Amino acid sequence: MMRVDVRLGLLLALGGLSCLKIDFPPADNPYWQCNEDHVCDADENQVVCPSDCVWRDETGEGPAAAVCDAQENWTFVQACLGTCGNGQEDEDETAETCPRDFPGPGCGDGVCAPDEDPAHCPLECHPGSCGDGTCELHENAAICAEDCTPGCGDGVCQADEEAACARDCLPCSSDSCVCGDMVCGTGESMMSCPQDCTEPSCGNGAVEEGEPCDDGNDVDTDACTNACAMASCGDGIVWTGEEQCDNGPDNGPGKACNAMCEASACGDGDIGPGETCDDGNADDTDDCVACQQASCRDGFVWSGEEDCDDGNDIDTDDCTNACEPADCGDGIVWEGEEECDDGNQVDTDGCSNSCLKPRRVIFVTSKKFEGDLMGMSGADSKCEAAAETAGFTNAASFKAWLSDKEATWPAKRLDTQYQGMYVLIDGTPVAENGWADLTDGELLHAVDLTETKMKVSSAPWTNTKADGTSAGGSDCNAWTNSTLDFSGGFGKTNATDASWTEAVGMSFCSGSAPLYCIEDV
Repeated sequence: MMRVDVRLGLLLALGGLSCLKIDFPPADNPYWQCNEDHVCDADENQVVCPSDCVWRDETGEGPAAAVCDAQENWTFVQACLGTCGNGQEDEDETAETCPRDFPGPGCGDGVCAPDEDPAHCPLECHPGSCGDGTCELHENAAICAEDCTPGCGDGVCQADEEAACARDCLPCSSDSCVCGDMVCGTGESMMSCPQDCTEPSCGNGAVEEGEPCDDGNDVDTDACTNACAMASCGDGIVWTGEEQCDNGPDNGPGKACNAMCEASACGDGDIGPGETCDDGNADDTDDCVACQQASCRDGFVWSGEEDCDDGNDIDTDDCTNACEPADCGDGIVWEGEEECDDGNQVDTDGCSNSCLKPRRVIFVTSKKFEGDLMGMSGADSKCEAAAETAGFTNAASFKAWLSDKEATWPAKRLDTQYQGMYVLIDGTPVAENGWADLTDGELLHAVDLTETKMKVSSAPWTNTKADGTSAGGSDCNAWTNSTLDFSGGFGKTNATDASWTEAVGMSFCSGSAPLYCIEDV
């Protein structure tokens, strides 16, 4: 290595050196600095800052000549580029030629740890006070073996460190730490004061016989437990920053804490407490979902087994409780989509193959008639005629909603097994669930439309109770008389309660009233 061992005055007189690529600024130029940090920065030189910029013969010869050490720079060592020391990895620099610009592990925390390389961490590791008998924070064994043991700085006070390694061994200033007072106090150990300390004492900060460690503190969850044992998985103590859990002998497969001191969690592949399975994946469509065996109504569609799964117990929505899509013919009424579902393929029963209920029409005649209707058969004929006028092809199936005292009433002569819908002539539902619904005393809508779809408010002849039986003898003499000598019972077309067929009061048979007509086929 070429050394430039000259003063600024000489350099100024010569105007620079041929071996250097950059001329020196004038001596009074503020460019030159000196921060006395034991590192020769690019803006320092031997004249202005001799404490930082130091020539050493041992670094100027042999393999070391190609290395720009921490206390060398471009002003007096040819191996140093002008960029070495700027903290950046520049072109033509390597970790070997300019180690300070390639920091190693631990650099930057302000402490020279036992394993830090001084060449790569010169600001933290330097021999500024080497030889004073104390391993300071800026020293380690690599930079000052005279003061530092290899373990100084590892946080454990070893027997040979009590005097020199203050960072590991806490000082003691009380009377109990005076060696010779027959009290083994803080800071004393069998090594430092055998006359006071005759047996190992865990917690004194010194590693003594039978102790793997002794950090001198009361923290049971660090690397050295309060029993002076090295922290390890299975000791029953959760090692902060290293373990998630530690239940000692209760660690292991299927437990809350596994053999690696990791807390049991869904997805770790181990079936832990509260889990019935754990396949170690995030696939919610296989046979293990959220660490529970896949099942219908768990809210996840099990691939290859289920077509749907809405996670509820509602059997009438679009996904049944068997995790099958709702469909006409499955025997379950799909709410809002189907009127019925009898689960068969019979299209002529009470529920069609399209899951629609059959419909039968009920209307009130537009014409009015006196009490002599020519008996029950005459009343049926009048309903048939009205149905023909409305265009029904099955007009003959329409019968009058009418009763007499001779035991003839709707519940005896109409289809009481019907389970379909009764609707007005415009399709408005009157009763959705057949005869039983029609005769329960409560209609969905009043029977107030005629065969011509005209809305009326009238009082039809009925003499019939809400359950379809006779209301008594108010029948205009079996509906054959139109005089004032007889009266007839009636209903109201504007009612939806029982009075739709059985209103309070009677009318003389000489008056005129319409009829209720009901499809019965």
